[in-house]
Amino acid sequence: MSDVVYAIRISHLEYSGLKIMDIKIGKSIDIDNTLRQCSRGNRDIELLDMWTPDPDKTLSTAERGFHAVAEQYAYDKQSEKFVFLQGAYQEFAETVNMLLQNVGRDDLDAESALSESDAVDDYTGTTPSVIKILGETHDVDSWADALTVGVATILRDLEDPERITEIDGRRRSYFVEEGWQSDLFKPGGFRIRICTWRPTPPRTTAFGRYRAGDGEI
Repeated sequence: MSDVVYAIRISHLEYSGLKIMDIKIGKSIDIDNTLRQCSRGNRDIELLDMWTPDPDKTLSTAERGFHAVAEQYAYDKQSEKFVFLQGAYQEFAETVNMLLQNVGRDDLDAESALSESDAVDDYTGTTPSVIKILGETHDVDSWADALTVGVATILRDLEDPERITEIDGRRRSYFVEEGWQSDLFKPGGFRIRICTWRPTPPRTTAFGRYRAGDGEI
C-alpha cells in the first residue's frame, strides 16, 4: 500500500436533527492494517476518504497539515479524533480535495501492483542452495559454487568448450586453460580454489569457491 492520510468515521449519531460524527484523521502506510486496528474497539467504522500527500513533504508533515485544516471545521478535537457537526466534514473534505489528490482503494491496489511488477529482486546477503539450469537441478552452497556448476553444465554439451577462454574482462581473464591459472583474478589476501572441468580436451578452468586453505594464486 502507499502512504496516505486517511479519514475514518469511528462513530456517528443523530439527535434532534443534529448529526455528530467522530472521525479519526491520521497517516498510514498500510490502510488495511490501519482499518483492522480501528475496528478492534469500534464496530461501525467507515473509511471516508484518503489522500496522497505532497511528494515533497514527509507523511508526518502532511498529517500535521491535515490536522491544522481539520481544526478549522471541527467542533472538537482529541488527538487524532475530530468531532464534526452536520455537514462540516464534507466542507473539510472538499477543501482538502482542492489541494491534494483524493484516492480510492482501487487506485492504491493498482499502484501497489505496478510497484511490485517494477521491483528488482535483491539477493544481497543471501546464499543459494540450488541452481536449476538446462532442466537440471544441482545443490550449491555459495554464489561462486553456483557459477562454477552453471558454467560446467553449459560446457558439458558444447562441441567447442575451448571458446569460453575467449571471454575476457578489461583487466583479467575469466576462463583459462589449465596451467594458466595465474592469469585469473589475484585479490590480495584472498584464497581461491581453481575448479577444473573435463568436457573435452583441452581442459578448461575458472575460479571457484573462496575458502581458506585452498591454494593461493
